[in-house]
Amino acid sequence: MPDIVFLDSHLHLQDPRFNDRRAAVIERAVGAGVARMFCNATRQSDWHHVLALAKGSHAIVPFIGIHPWYCDTATRDWQQELTEILETTRCGIGEAGLDRHCSCDMRLQEKLFIAQLQLAIDCQRPLVIHCLGSWGKLFDILDSQTKQAPMPPIMIHSFSGSQEVMQRLVKLGCMISFSAKIAAPGQERLRQVFLRTPLFRVLLETDAPDQLHVDISWYNKNPEINEPSFIAALYAFAANLHHMDLQDFCGQIWQNGTIFTDTAFSRR
Repeated sequence: MPDIVFLDSHLHLQDPRFNDRRAAVIERAVGAGVARMFCNATRQSDWHHVLALAKGSHAIVPFIGIHPWYCDTATRDWQQELTEILETTRCGIGEAGLDRHCSCDMRLQEKLFIAQLQLAIDCQRPLVIHCLGSWGKLFDILDSQTKQAPMPPIMIHSFSGSQEVMQRLVKLGCMISFSAKIAAPGQERLRQVFLRTPLFRVLLETDAPDQLHVDISWYNKNPEINEPSFIAALYAFAANLHHMDLQDFCGQIWQNGTIFTDTAFSRR
């Protein structure tokens, strides 16, 4: 393994926007040193696509779940299907969560999120959480659902909340994943939250193909969509914020990610 390797803790390689370039995108990522990519499903219809991508590349770690934006696409047997996949496949659960800003009914979002959280608890599988505008409800659910059993490894993806929310999540044992938004103009508050997050709880992500911040200087080739190879520049930016050697910083983030890979999936 190279001295410096990168983990992209959240992306969606199954997205149709990658259809005519997926192999090249994965090849560029691996060539840039991105040795692990946590590929998250968003709805039932893409679960097997994510699993197939993971079978095709050792660098891709699959997470299977229903995103709050797509809760109304879940079939009656979604939970049985997900349970069967978990019984036969070493994968995480996600992207699940709560989003006050999307059109799906919040009661349905809560129902599906609680069911996915319970599966993660029962199976002790990693869980990736999306949360926008619903921190109070998220804490209520986490507090109530984890009283009787150990909390599974949890990642809060693309965090943009306050320092107080971050501190409460850290106390619960959650990992906090940050996107390139920390490098965008006008995001000084988020950069301070990032710097105050305990380093052993930090992860970095592209959220590709989304979150292409075209006003960030390292995107000097004006790409059409975000892709995992861009994570290398985010690591360099983040290491500089921490005044750390890049290799040491990357090594810490890689170690942080093992709770979602080596310990859960026995991947090497």
